[in-house]
Amino acid sequence: MLIPVVLSGGAGTRLWPVSREGQPKPFMRLPDGQTLLGKTYRRAAGLLAGHGEIVTVTNREHYFQSKDQFQAARLGRHRGYFILEPTGRNTAPAIAVAALAL
Repeated sequence: MLIPVVLSGGAGTRLWPVSREGQPKPFMRLPDGQTLLGKTYRRAAGLLAGHGEIVTVTNREHYFQSKDQFQAARLGRHRGYFILEPTGRNTAPAIAVAALAL
């Protein structure tokens, strides 16, 4: 059974000024009008046969934006499950908490 895990976080400093703390990279709109996170959700849904769950690890500050992006992706039969980090701790802890939750 495949369960896609999406890591959605960061301070948004690497691509400044396009990406910034209040609007980090996952929420940037691309020229086609879609966000990086929305495209990622669609790719993850394409990996699932039938229906399934897509797990997102994000921080509390970006939960609502991540949830909105999941709903905007209109994945229908796929459910979103969100794991919230109290504060961002980089990639390894985010992967570890997702593995423990699954």
